[in-house]
Amino acid sequence: MEEVGLGPNGGLIYCFEFLMENLDWLTEALDSLTEEYLIIIDMPGQIELYTHIPILPTLVKFLSQSGALDIRLAAVYLLEATFVVDRAKFFAGTLSAMSAMLMLEVPHINVLSKMDLIKDQVKKKDLKRFLTPDVALLDDDPLERSRRITEGPEGEDDESVPPDEKSQVMKGASFRRLNRAVAGLIESFSMINYLKLDVTDEDSVGGILSHIDDCIQYHEAQDPKEPDDEQEYDEAD
Repeated sequence: MEEVGLGPNGGLIYCFEFLMENLDWLTEALDSLTEEYLIIIDMPGQIELYTHIPILPTLVKFLSQSGALDIRLAAVYLLEATFVVDRAKFFAGTLSAMSAMLMLEVPHINVLSKMDLIKDQVKKKDLKRFLTPDVALLDDDPLERSRRITEGPEGEDDESVPPDEKSQVMKGASFRRLNRAVAGLIESFSMINYLKLDVTDEDSVGGILSHIDDCIQYHEAQDPKEPDDEQEYDEAD
């Protein structure tokens, strides 16, 4: 990427643009796979790919359109469960998830991953509130209460500083208004629900896979298997 003067994010976009110009290579790699295969495309986390750059929506349409490939697609958006500790960060991540849903326009599953990391930090009854996010989560945010106590009067808005100044937006009343606006937008769309994923729990992993199967209608695509009439079964004595 040094040759073209691009950083990590710019280089990633450049690579995707190169892929879009050479889709024959991708078609050749996937064309031989039958419907019995479950293809997992592990995507990078750079959010610009899912928000305002139309590369991935174009790729999704290419993979799913009727023709050579005609792949049934589903998007699985992973948000680390550690985000629930900081509710402002959680709503920012949820906004990104909603943006990806709107951009990709395919069956979509949102997952709170790494649940095993917060077992001792968040009670189960409190965690349920994050599965369907709403503005009320900001009303009793323990981290925000801690911020107010720590910052004191200095944490409030400074009227001598322009309201769009970064230092002003990211603290005090301005920061709280921003978080509430983001949370209100998410709640008004009412599109986001999360599933929990704990990789140390086999049932948790199986539940996620089951939801993915339903989204892509995996079992419906399988040909029914006829019983083997010639197979002999041992009868119990």
